[in-house]
Amino acid sequence: MSDGLGALSGVLISTADNCAVNCRFCFRADVGRDVLSLDTYSRALSRLREIGIDELCLSGGEPTDHPDFGRLVRVALQFGFRASVVTAARTGPRLDALAEVAGMLSHVTVSADSQKAEELGRTGRTISSTPPVFEALGHHRASLHVTAYALDGDDLDAISTVVKTAEVPVEVSPLLPSPTFRFENPNLARDLDLISTSFGMSDQLRTVVADYHAWLHGSVVRSCESERLYLSADGFLRRCPYDSSRQVSVFAGRQEIRDALEQSFCEPPTTGLACMAICRSDTHEG
Repeated sequence: MSDGLGALSGVLISTADNCAVNCRFCFRADVGRDVLSLDTYSRALSRLREIGIDELCLSGGEPTDHPDFGRLVRVALQFGFRASVVTAARTGPRLDALAEVAGMLSHVTVSADSQKAEELGRTGRTISSTPPVFEALGHHRASLHVTAYALDGDDLDAISTVVKTAEVPVEVSPLLPSPTFRFENPNLARDLDLISTSFGMSDQLRTVVADYHAWLHGSVVRSCESERLYLSADGFLRRCPYDSSRQVSVFAGRQEIRDALEQSFCEPPTTGLACMAICRSDTHEG
């Protein structure tokens, strides 16, 4: 195994191109009608295990909307993967699907939005609606992720209540541009001050923010340093979720897949604004 592939720590899996949540500031890489099939998924996991990857994160669209969500988790375990999920589930079939396999998951990241972010994105992912989700999990291998826009005292109180009640850590991220929703956040400096004062700000988040400002002025050119691959819902592996020019089908031959992935390390894609939202490594990522 090469040093490149040996550095991979996991794979981010898109379970579907479409999403009923459909946040206005969504950062998903693919938008369409493809839904990940069990055949494609199993083939991908087999090939990924062959190159030494043993961690995966199910993302979306909303992964609990996948008709075979429970089987996706069970198949992952059968292949020897540690499986995590990023979800906006709150009630009904979504929460039922999540609760059914909660004990099998290495980590669950529950997504929520500050009040103004929720209004801006029309998401319905309120902070105050998350406690039943953490309760349904039945374990503390979980965290709250809050997308922040115009944070205020009510948001901070809501976050504090959830953290104390559910006994889970929280990550608060300022709303930055995405491929589908680009804008200058006039509240960014204030949001960052509140995040730093109330929760502390990691060196990694500081780097993201610094990169954001630099990229706005076109002064940064950087190659991808992601430690995970991306699997699209239609069955293609690639290094960058946003760059399909050098992707390879999971139904290609073993050597073709290995060669394509090796090449992605020899000539890594260039990072951009979109990459900061989806590929920066988070403390509680599965």
